[in-house]
Amino acid sequence: MPIFSPLHPRFVHFPIALLVTGSVAALAYMLFWRRAPLALLAWSTIFLGWLAVFAAVLTGLIDQSRAVIDAEALDLMNMHIAAGIALIVVYGLLLYLRLREPGVLDNPRQRLVLFLLLVLGVAVVVVEGGIGGILVYDFGVGVGG
Repeated sequence: MPIFSPLHPRFVHFPIALLVTGSVAALAYMLFWRRAPLALLAWSTIFLGWLAVFAAVLTGLIDQSRAVIDAEALDLMNMHIAAGIALIVVYGLLLYLRLREPGVLDNPRQRLVLFLLLVLGVAVVVVEGGIGGILVYDFGVGVGG
C-alpha cells in the first residue's frame, strides 16, 4: 500500500475545524460579542474551510475510485458525497452574502438567514462526519487491509 493512500483522511480534519470555528465565531459575533477581530476570524476561517472542503471532496473521490465497496456502504458513501456537496453550497452561499455586503453580520435584515445558514452548515458538518465515521468504523472503508 502506498504511503499516501488513502488520501481523504489526511484532508478532512481541516475543513471540519475551520468551518465549525468560523461558524461559532460568526454566531458569537451576531448574537452577543460584536468585535471586529471576531468577524474577521469568522470570515477567514469559513473561507479557508470552504476551500479545504474542495480538497477533501477531491481526495474522497480519488479514494472512492480505488476502494472495493459493498452495496450498503455505497449507499452511505453517496449520502456522504451529497453532504460534501451541501457543505460547498451552504458555505458558498454564506461567502456570497459576505461578498455582496461586507458588513452582512451587522445587517439586522439578514440576521435570520445568516443564523439559519450557519446552524445548517454546522449540522451538515456533523452529519458528514458521522457518516464518514460509520463508513470507516463499521464498513472499513479507507482502512488498509
